[in-house]
Formats: sequence, C-alpha cells, structure tokens
Amino acid sequence: MIYLVTGNLQLFESPDYKVISLEESLQIMSEWSMYQFDSETTGRDCHVNDLLCVQFGNIEGTIQIVVDTTTVSILNYKEYIEGHYMVGQNLKFDLQFLFNYEIIPRKVYDTMIVEQVLYLGYPYNLVSPEFYKENDFDFPYREVYDKDGKFLGWELSFSLKAIAYKYLKIDIDKTVRGEIIWRGLDTSVIKYAAGDVTYLGDIMKHQMSACKIKQCLAAAKLECDFVPVISYLEWCGIKLDVDKWKAKMEIDNKNLDEAINALNDFVVKNPKLQKFVYIEQQGDLFTGFDLTPRVNINWASSAQVVKVAQLLGFDTKVQDKKTGEDKDSVLEKHLKKQKGINDEFLRLYFGKGEPDDEDYFAGYNGSAKVVSSFGQTHIDSINPKTGRIHTQYKQLGADTGRMSCGSKDPNVDLAKFKKLPKECCKYPNMQQLPHDAVTRACFIADKGNLWVSCDYAAIESRLGGAIYNEQSIIDEFLYGSGDMHSLVAKMVFKELADVPVKEIKKRYPHLRSAAKPIEFSQQFGGSAFAIQNSMGCSLEEAQKFADAYSSGFKGIAKFKAKGSAFVRKNGYIVLCPITGHKTYWWDHNVWLKRQSSHTQEFWEIYRAKHKGTNDAVADEVRKHFQAASKWDRKALNSVTQGTGAIILKDSQIDLFNWVVDNGYFGKIRLCNLTHDEANWEFPKELEDSFPKTLKEMMENSAYKYCKALPIPAEAEVSTCWVH
Repeated sequence: MIYLVTGNLQLFESPDYKVISLEESLQIMSEWSMYQFDSETTGRDCHVNDLLCVQFGNIEGTIQIVVDTTTVSILNYKEYIEGHYMVGQNLKFDLQFLFNYEIIPRKVYDTMIVEQVLYLGYPYNLVSPEFYKENDFDFPYREVYDKDGKFLGWELSFSLKAIAYKYLKIDIDKTVRGEIIWRGLDTSVIKYAAGDVTYLGDIMKHQMSACKIKQCLAAAKLECDFVPVISYLEWCGIKLDVDKWKAKMEIDNKNLDEAINALNDFVVKNPKLQKFVYIEQQGDLFTGFDLTPRVNINWASSAQVVKVAQLLGFDTKVQDKKTGEDKDSVLEKHLKKQKGINDEFLRLYFGKGEPDDEDYFAGYNGSAKVVSSFGQTHIDSINPKTGRIHTQYKQLGADTGRMSCGSKDPNVDLAKFKKLPKECCKYPNMQQLPHDAVTRACFIADKGNLWVSCDYAAIESRLGGAIYNEQSIIDEFLYGSGDMHSLVAKMVFKELADVPVKEIKKRYPHLRSAAKPIEFSQQFGGSAFAIQNSMGCSLEEAQKFADAYSSGFKGIAKFKAKGSAFVRKNGYIVLCPITGHKTYWWDHNVWLKRQSSHTQEFWEIYRAKHKGTNDAVADEVRKHFQAASKWDRKALNSVTQGTGAIILKDSQIDLFNWVVDNGYFGKIRLCNLTHDEANWEFPKELEDSFPKTLKEMMENSAYKYCKALPIPAEAEVSTCWVH
C-alpha cells in the first residue's frame, strides 16, 4: 500500500495511492522498529540542490509512505528518523541532504555497503558469457552491450537493481530515475519512489544470511556504522586558501619549465639525439637571428618520448595487459630495470627517490603530474555556497578495505551552478596530495577555528610486528628507538651485524637509506625481482638481500608462507580476524582448476620451457604464475593495510558520535581522512580539549585491534594542514 503525505491535496489525487496527513503517517510509522528509507532530490550535489521527497517503508515491504518535502517539512520526521534503525541503499547520498536540516541518523544499514563487504576484491571488469557460464559465478552484475546492441557480458555492480535481481530475481524498473529532475513529483515519480523502499528489507535478510556464512557480520556492522562518518566527511568539505594555491601553482609551473629545460639541455648535449635539435636560421625581422639550439620534442607525448628512449638504447617493448600483445611504452618500472643504459635520462624524466628523501628530485614526470592534477581544478571545485571543496570518497575503495578519493565523473550540478564547463568542476583526490609543506598549508581552517592533524606512528610496521609475531620488531618499538629502516639495515647488511640499531642512523646513514627499498618491497610481499627493480642491482644480489631479510625476520617469512598456502587453497585473505573482513580472489576457482589439472612440477617445467616465448601455452603458464605471485604478495601486506583501515574507521565512528552527542555537529568538521591520518577543524575555544579527545580515541581504537604493542597517535594543531 502506497501513502502520500503532501500539502497539495487536490494536485496529487490518484487511485494509485492514498493521501494521508502528517499525523497519520507518524502513527503508522510508530509501529515500525526499523524502516526502509530513500529520497529523491533535485540534483546530486546536496549543497546546491534540495529534497524533492523522502520515502519510508516498513521492513516487510507492504507499506510505503512518500512525503512531499516541497510542501511538508522533513523536520517533522527528525525524531523518528534519528530514533529508529534506517535501512537504505547508498545512504551516503541521502544522509548529506538530511544533514542540511541537522537530521543525523546514526543507526543505519546500507545494502550497497554490505554487498561490497561480501564481494571485496572482485574487479569491475567485464566477464564474458563464456567465462561466466563455465565458472558459474554468483555476483551482482549489470549487463553490458556495445553501441550496436550486441551483448558483451557482465560487469560487477552494486546498484539496487543488480542486488535486487541477485537475491530476489526482481527486475526493478529504473527508467523514471533520469526523468525526476524535469518531471518533478508526479504520479509516476511517486510510484517509482515507493518502489525503492519495498525490497530493501528482503535484501537485508539475504545479505545477513550470506554474512553469517562468510563470517563477516562484524565487518558489515562496522562498515554500516561508518556510513554516517563518510557522509559527514563529504558534507563538511575542506577550505582552500585560493591566494596561497595560486602562488603554489606559479611555483609548480616554474618547476615544470625547469624540468623541461633540463631535458632539452640533455638532448642538445647528447650526440644520439641530434635529430631532435634544430636552429632557427631564418631569424626574425625585428629581433634578428637567434642561433640557440632548440629541441623539437613534446615531452607530454609518450610516443615521442618512446623514440628518445629507443635512440638512447632502452628496450621499450612491454606486454599490453588487455591484449597480451607487445607495445612500445615509457613505463617507469620497465625502463628503470635497465639501469646503466642512461641513468641521467631516467633521473631527469622520472625523478629520483621519495618526497621525504633528502635527495628527492621530482623530474619531469613528477612536476607534470603536480601541474595537471593540483591546479585550477581545485579552485573551480570550490562550492560558492559553502566556500569549501566537497569531493567524493569511496568507503571500500581498495581490496584491503581502505578508502579512496576522487571521481572521474565531473560535478555537473556545481558546474551548472557556477556557469562553468562541466569538465572544470571535478571531485579532486584529496588523499593523494603532495606531502610538501607549501601544498598542505593551502588547506586552512575557517576564521575563529583551528586545524588538527592526527596520525598513527608507524602503524603498518607496528601492526606487522604484532600480526606476524615478529619479536625483533616488537622489541624495537617497545625497548628501542622504533627505527625500522635501521633495523632492516642491520638484518640485510653483514657489516652491521654487530652494530646497535640506535647507532646505525648516525654512523651508517647510506646503508640505512639503501635498506629502504628492500624494506618496502619485502613489506609488501615482493620477490627478489622487486628489490632488483627498486635498487638497480643484479638479480643475484637482490636474492641475497631477500634471503637475508627472510632470515632476519623469521616471523614475517613464516606468516607469508602460511598466508600464501591459505589463499591458494581457499581463495580469500582474512584482513582482520576480529571483524571478519575478507578480500576475495574472485576467479580463484579458475586458477584452482588449472593447478589441479597438473602437478606443481609440471607447471615449473613448463614455466622454464616456455619462458620468453609468445605461444598460447606460454601465455597460459604466465597467467597462472602471475596470479599466484600476486596473491602471495597480497597475503602479506593486505592484512596490515586492512587492519589499519579498520582501526582508522573505528576511531572516527567513535569521534563522530562524540561530536554529535556533545552538540558540535557542523561546528567541529571532518575535513579529510587518509590511510592513517584524520584531519578535523574545530573552534578555538576547544583547543585544550578536542585534540586530546581525538588522540585518545584513535589510540583506544588501535588498542582494540593490536594489544601486543601500543600504536601512538600524534596530534598537531595549527591554522592549516601541517602534516
């Protein structure tokens, strides 16, 4: 039964639903302990659009109440919405519109998020009909057709349409959805809106059964509890100092020009590249002749850079992952393997080191990325109503459960509001900003407010020590200086065997720096090849470093071997045993069938026999070992990354509840979350209390998941982002 609550009684008379009063709707809903919820809006951006209607449904799906919020205030339902359990699909969107009215639901169940928990690790790529039928995959999907209407296969989808069909075999008609903005609230829209709060309860029941089977109920609960937090994060936004940002852009453009000039000078001086050098001999009528050598290369064109690399002696052939065919590319990883051919070109084009290193050099690639990614787009993305950038975050944006940020799709509503081309107003990636102080300082607190950045100290290393039961790491953090780089250096370099860890940084800084690529590659489950690529040494030498690392960190080696065997057998990795978060090797059964068809010895023989060849057998063998290698690596690093992501989410759930409970909603703002860092903006009068609360809650959450050693959180207060 569909009911309508509206102030336009005559306008909305229809046999398809019954018009009832506000009081009658609340009376009906008072008998529900939980409710289905959805909303229809005038656009997607909550800061430039408004609610058109909201829909309530009982959990059984027999009653739907559509409220015309253009004539009936949503505030009439505030107490009910906040006091009962809400079940919805992609609630992050709906909650932000409710936040505009200070309606703050915290007891929510999101069918989309729970489905993502159930299928964490599944890729968003096309599965062909042949592949699907052969392997009988059971996942929510959407059908994909080409421009001529030919059916191509299925893609993973977490839409309500896909999920409803998966569990209920109901094909929900969504054709009205794209017409709501121009149609407004008419009979067809009312019926459509009611349909979106009809099946959520049944879907929830099926999902709960699946969660019990996969033992991830606690994971689903935590992720649902985090939905209001990520909604608040997007709703609050982040303030940008435009003048500072423009000054930064000038510096960035200058750095790019210098990088291009350095490359051009390199070309002019290199005898092998003289085909790209020319002198303008015609001169100019007014300025005369300029015989300065010029370079005819567009460094932004990968095709032109390929020609440069080939003339210098680099092998530019790489395998296309989609087609399997060889192609020319200036892929950084591939060219850096060829160290010694022309290291100066590699340095000038790709840069050197990491931003935190003393000898870091951005090179052309790094400078060009900064200019293209962190420029005018951020200014154009400022919402004039709030004066802040409101980007998008994906709650389960990585296989490990980490968040991701940004979107390829533009903010069309904001572009229309600002009268700009839609491609100007994007959702910038706020998690991948350059770490330099100049860039970070551009993000500021409002007048009268302060900014606090709080991050965990060496969270992955500490979690690794605890999870891998690696006593040397635990001892270093409990009783030593906590210098992991020095500890790794001691393990892999024989000459440091008798040197105390605390003295390595001062006495042997070069070996400590040299240990970093070994540490990072092994920390992420890499092989000797990874060390070779990062250090530019021989494979034999790289293998010695890998063996030394395994011998020095026996707990890590044991965990890696155990995890590798588990994922090869079961097809998933337990990211966190406490919550039950798992990431799935989605086509594991294909690999398992292939593996079981022959012995391990057979595969090893064929790998050696067909190495370097391009026939069908070689390709099959290559895919087989690449898949196994990938999941061997993930079996190690996914656990620490996954647990770290859970800890951060857990802490921010607690803090958000504290903010709401203490009446600070909208006054204390969540500005950004990265992998191990939380950034909040708060009133100056709370300077003595709020940073301490943030630090305590982050450390308390860490203790829930890591009791072997503490994971301290470090809070820094300023008027801008200083971390």
